[in-house]
Amino acid sequence: MIKSFFNQFHPLNKLEKQRQAFLCQDNLPEQWRSLFATPYPKTSADLTALSYLVIDFETTGLNSMMDNILSVAAVPIDNLTLDISKAWHQFVAEQQEIKEDTVVINHILPQMLNGAETLDDTMNKLFELMQGRILIAHGSSIEKRFILHYLNVRYNLSQFPLLWLDTLKIERSLLQDSEHNYQLTHVRNKYNLPEYVGHNALIDAISAGELFLAQLAKVFGKTPKEIGEIYRRSVS
Repeated sequence: MIKSFFNQFHPLNKLEKQRQAFLCQDNLPEQWRSLFATPYPKTSADLTALSYLVIDFETTGLNSMMDNILSVAAVPIDNLTLDISKAWHQFVAEQQEIKEDTVVINHILPQMLNGAETLDDTMNKLFELMQGRILIAHGSSIEKRFILHYLNVRYNLSQFPLLWLDTLKIERSLLQDSEHNYQLTHVRNKYNLPEYVGHNALIDAISAGELFLAQLAKVFGKTPKEIGEIYRRSVS
């Protein structure tokens, strides 16, 4: 009874109400109706039975209003198994200037963008891959920010109530230490996960997916894996 009462105020239930309100907008394009058609899971839903999409963006900077998306990657997780065979990675070409300082970080050179897809085509493919899946990212605020800016400019949308799980925030909830190093590589080392070369969208998406699965084992152990608990940690 008490658990049922407090579940009414769970952030996942709040997000579900936002999804319903989003669908009630007049003249909402059909592509968004199909993306948000499925109700979000109940807080008690088994994480094993849900489908996920781990995503990562490489950008020219952190300011979505001034910087550009250089590449996007996505890797699905089904039955709590990372399916690398279905991984997707796309460079984005928008007649954008690549900054010298970002080349040092993400190793994306101008010639690598030859033959790349437009931002519209890339984002449309990403939204297609999101269908029926919960999103995962490490430090999801960056991806959220760039997605919302794109939607605001392209479709005049000011909200987009997707269901995100954030491996950075999950880790922070386990340590309760704001001074800790939460970079993806550093956190992975704590779980004895393989060391990869970072700042590549596809590699970082795979890295975040592996980290997510390791975190679930730490958070739940042998107890039931309920999405309400992991989502609460992702928004705290």
